[in-house]
Amino acid sequence: METWLSYRLTDLLMFSPAIYVRLFERVNDALWPGHVLLAALSVAMLVLAGSRTHVAHRLAAALLAIAWGWVAWRFFGLYAQINLAAPWFAVLFAGQAVMLLALAAFGPGLALARPQRPRHWLGLGLALWGLALHPIAWLAGGRPLAGTELFAVAPDPTAIATIGLLLMARVPRRGCLPLRGILLALPVAWLSISALTWWALLTA
Repeated sequence: METWLSYRLTDLLMFSPAIYVRLFERVNDALWPGHVLLAALSVAMLVLAGSRTHVAHRLAAALLAIAWGWVAWRFFGLYAQINLAAPWFAVLFAGQAVMLLALAAFGPGLALARPQRPRHWLGLGLALWGLALHPIAWLAGGRPLAGTELFAVAPDPTAIATIGLLLMARVPRRGCLPLRGILLALPVAWLSISALTWWALLTA
């Protein structure tokens, strides 16, 4: 027991910061020039979520589900080469994709409300960060353009934007089930894991 307690989080790392950044470069390189289509789908998701038709809201939720599914398959498929826990993270993202598909098929979809409450404004800020400002912040910090973290490509901006969109969305309760809280749980869990990973990388 004392042996296990002697381990630090940094002792569990299997890669360096440079190798981790290289992972994002590989993901982007494999996707290019699909980034153009990705940007178009992201804009389409926002337009659909902000529209007034129920069908559009369902399509918006489906597009968000596709983003989570793509990250589960593509990003974590490569991440598994340097992190043995990556397949479990992929399951987490695939699970979120399934729940968002259920929201599209059986729920209200993704319908954005006008910012009125503090929750809405917080959601707007997080959505903007995940969709646009997150990659800019990394570039400003010295990250090479090829290693930019993008929504629907990298897990962090995808989770951040999703939290923002869900805070802005009209998600009614289903009986005693708090759907918004359920849908927020996995993105928050991932960001906690990511924060611990970056803390370990930067303090190793």
